[in-house]
Amino acid sequence: MQLRHCLRSTARSGWAMVVVILVIVAASAALALMLVSSTRADRTANVMRHSSAARFRAEGALAAAELELVWAIANWRPAPTGGMVDIDGVRSAYEVEATGFALTDTDATGIQSTRTRYRIEGTAFVHGSQETALAMVDAVSVPIFQFAVFYTGDLEINPGPDMTLGGRVHTNGDLYLNCGGTLTLDSNYVHAVGDLLRRRKDDPTRSEGTVNVREWVANPFDPSEPSSFFALLSKSQMAAQGVASSSGYDSAFTAGFDAGGDGDYYGPNDWLPWALGALEYWNEPDAYTGGEGTTIQTSDHGLSEAVTPGIGSLAMFEPSAGGDFELDPVSGEYVPVAPGTGSFAKGFFHDQAGLSILAQEDGTWQAFDGTGNEITDTLAASAAVSIETMYDARQGGNVSVVQVDVGALDGSSAFPANGLLYAASYGIGAGTDLAGVRLVNGTELAAPLTVVSEGAVYVQGDFNTVDKKGAAVIADAVNLLSNSWDDSKGTSGLPRASDTTFNLAFISGNHDTTVGAYNGGFENLPRFHENWSGVPCRITGSFVNAWTSRYATGGWVYGGNRYTAPDRLWSYDTSFNDVANLPPFTPLVVTGEHVVSWAPAVL
Repeated sequence: MQLRHCLRSTARSGWAMVVVILVIVAASAALALMLVSSTRADRTANVMRHSSAARFRAEGALAAAELELVWAIANWRPAPTGGMVDIDGVRSAYEVEATGFALTDTDATGIQSTRTRYRIEGTAFVHGSQETALAMVDAVSVPIFQFAVFYTGDLEINPGPDMTLGGRVHTNGDLYLNCGGTLTLDSNYVHAVGDLLRRRKDDPTRSEGTVNVREWVANPFDPSEPSSFFALLSKSQMAAQGVASSSGYDSAFTAGFDAGGDGDYYGPNDWLPWALGALEYWNEPDAYTGGEGTTIQTSDHGLSEAVTPGIGSLAMFEPSAGGDFELDPVSGEYVPVAPGTGSFAKGFFHDQAGLSILAQEDGTWQAFDGTGNEITDTLAASAAVSIETMYDARQGGNVSVVQVDVGALDGSSAFPANGLLYAASYGIGAGTDLAGVRLVNGTELAAPLTVVSEGAVYVQGDFNTVDKKGAAVIADAVNLLSNSWDDSKGTSGLPRASDTTFNLAFISGNHDTTVGAYNGGFENLPRFHENWSGVPCRITGSFVNAWTSRYATGGWVYGGNRYTAPDRLWSYDTSFNDVANLPPFTPLVVTGEHVVSWAPAVL
């Protein structure tokens, strides 16, 4: 019995051992399977993560290519064909190819835009994962002088007296609207790539005056179109309706106001949140049949930056590997060398000019025609050029100017055949080292004319008022002097201005406003130097601020021996709606618009 019991016990123990072993084997297999599955999952997760990272960078390469493309077109450079960009430490490639598609659109006002289509491909590798992103992008180009007002930075419109602006108003930054009286924007295009704020930038507590913006119509220049306006209310005007706001009805009004509490924002005394309200309140008038649109758009509506030429285009010479000039260390002037062996090249406008006038630091000057031939003697015989000094209180004293008698130039053989006059001075600097150009006797032009300088330009007296032609000034700063200017201004006193008319577009530099320090705003973009109080200053043209002033660095100050403000009778020149009437060498504003994006098919 004991033996049988022992045998049975041993058998049971053996089976138990077998079971334990089987369990261990099964557990080990399961564990191994889990480890394999976990490793595969980790590998899959890593692949997916690397693929996502590569896709992100490929799309980043697309964005970089688009930016490079629009910059090149705006700056008169060939469109890029490809390149590399560093995105989060990963070098990513892009290719750009013109598709051959181009189209010129003309809207109801006559304003033209040219679309040129490109195929862009971006590729990135991240830890063995390759991703490619593709897009069709239209580079849309519009002449910059077909805008009434165009700013590349923040635009501040803060007039004291009433002011009415017609034509397109655009800023790549924020738009600040405030006034002492009533500001009327009689336009179907008021765009801010940033925010629209119903207050001052230099003093955020000031939200004043009345601002009326026209509801959208296809052609606001057509007197037969309906003309209805909707007010952009200030903080106090909103408060009068029982609505709290930080600065009025603007981009900061994000929550809306639901007076009835029913959640729809369309009841009596309701106010839509800004993003939707801007589209609703300034769309076409009721029962309008001429099309659909909205006047006001901001960053909430997906606007993209409109790229303009850089300030380097004004330069007499720019650093350029493989250029045709070198800087002579003895004379301090640029001298020609064998083509492609120099370190400098002419800036765009200098290179393209039909007439260039270059002043030396010793008070002499030289002139060159469009082919580079010196014509100093020819121009001197016409008495069209002289070197003068004038007092600029904003710069702190007397500055040197190349004075161009436009009437004398009109009658000479040196008038630029292509309509582009470039003038600049060696030794230019800030303060009283500012070297400028002064245009006098310009009531009538022999032909359309654009004057460009890397320094300041002073336009003295009525300009382009007889048989008006396309005319523009492009400079570090644009200054307007009345018919009464006689160079009598000095450290004290303020000469009295007289009624003066300027028919020209201009691109000027300015400075940034900070809290407590105003740059003068749009209403002082053209700089004044006289007592204009109660005196009309009439400007018909286009007002563009495309850069920060490099040399004309004097800050804006009102009163004293600086200036007092004129009666601003300013308007957009509607003749510019026809491209045939634009000034010579009008720069382009370029934006990129996505037509379609896709990823390549995986086979």
